[in-house]
Amino acid sequence: MAGRLLSGMQQAESAVPVSYHGIERGGGVSEGDFMKKYRCIPCGFIYDPAEGDPDGGIAAGVPFEDLPDGWVCPRCGVGKSDFEPAD
Repeated sequence: MAGRLLSGMQQAESAVPVSYHGIERGGGVSEGDFMKKYRCIPCGFIYDPAEGDPDGGIAAGVPFEDLPDGWVCPRCGVGKSDFEPAD
């Protein structure tokens, strides 16, 4: 594998922060918290970490809390502060 270049998506998928591994080892974050969905208050869009936001460059598996500060709702364009946990 040495010398092989990975695409941006492959790099994003392989770059799992260490804190996520605690879930598998019984760390302080439950799987339910890790995969929590969030709803856009203005338009109702649901951000699902299991799906990510491929059109926005967010790989599957990225929790809402770890989305970049500049990420916006793909449907209406509001920021993360206009989202709430979905039931």
